[in-house]
Amino acid sequence: MKKQEVETQLKSKIIELLIILKKNNNTDSAGESLFWSPNGDTIVKIMTNPEYEKFIAPEKLLLDQKELSKKFSEKFIHEMLLDYYHKLLSDESKMEEYVNKLVNFVYSNGLKDYFVVSEIENIKILEDNRYEFADSTIKLLKEADLPFKKDDSPLLDDIFNKPSIFTRVKAVESEKAEEFALHNFMISFNLLRLYASGFKPALKGCLLSGNQKLIVYDETDKSPSINISKVGDMRFNHANLNNKIYNHFKNSGIDELKKESTISKVVKECLYWYGLGLDEKYPSARLLNFVTILEVALKKGRENTELKRAVSERGAILLYETFEDRKKPFKELEEIYKTRSQVVHTGKLIEDKGLASLAGGYARAVLIKLIKQSKDLNGNFEDFIINLDDIKLGKIEIQKVAPA
Repeated sequence: MKKQEVETQLKSKIIELLIILKKNNNTDSAGESLFWSPNGDTIVKIMTNPEYEKFIAPEKLLLDQKELSKKFSEKFIHEMLLDYYHKLLSDESKMEEYVNKLVNFVYSNGLKDYFVVSEIENIKILEDNRYEFADSTIKLLKEADLPFKKDDSPLLDDIFNKPSIFTRVKAVESEKAEEFALHNFMISFNLLRLYASGFKPALKGCLLSGNQKLIVYDETDKSPSINISKVGDMRFNHANLNNKIYNHFKNSGIDELKKESTISKVVKECLYWYGLGLDEKYPSARLLNFVTILEVALKKGRENTELKRAVSERGAILLYETFEDRKKPFKELEEIYKTRSQVVHTGKLIEDKGLASLAGGYARAVLIKLIKQSKDLNGNFEDFIINLDDIKLGKIEIQKVAPA
């Protein structure tokens, strides 16, 4: 949708909403209010579902624009609109000015560079080295790692020489930067867990002594901000990260994930589901998350039919070299996929923890193989699938690779 069209629709939706806001502007019922202004002049109650739908319509309109949703967080858009609503309740004559100003702001603001860092729980770093995992770095934090000096803020006292993770992202505002950063952190943690089940890292979100916080630094404007929300939970498993372990990860091909490629994109999507599968307690949900990985990693994007057979065949071909060795995994993958379909289409819950764990084992093995092959395939996922199908058809033979 073009900018002018967005402005026209936004104005129309705000005009509809303003009728409700004026009707429900009742300062005698603050306890029932949905929102209020900082100076206390306007307090608005949203009483019905239809009214609430109109309340969120302007926000939804802006976030439905892909170019805007990539730059702004839902929270930022929400709070910005609230500010304008209160202003309009005080002076409705400025409707045109405010809508124009708002639309110009969201479309004209460019991306800024952000540095986001947090302490990690459940990892002991034994050597003072950098460990790169996809788009994030894990290390004992030094002041030299920061794009600012600790003297820039009195809050940055006790943050160094602790296991930490940091990343750089681009966004318009800090809430969106944090959203991107948390995604990068999750991918890095799940990549660790893919290769070493003993690692169970969690964001401590506590670089400031005694507080659950993340530091989000705007590298463009040279200003830090602190988010006070808790982003991690307490765990008590600790694993040691050192050069020997990290070199094993690197030999497995994880550096390829720092490159932009279709395989890198697929793997990062799968790592999201892998983390959910590991953290999920219920077998049915675990199974769904792990089968999602198998489907994403073993089918072409445009494939929509005969997926059970395609995924089962490609999985068996990828993981085993001979026809005899492939028989058992092919049948197991078919059973896993069949059970997944029953859960999805009938809502039937399974109690077989073993089947969910088996699916997790196959998902893990497939991802590790896909990462390992990425370099030889120049990161081309389409070639990865074509190779598997060519092996099935007998066009090419599997080349045995010496163990690392």
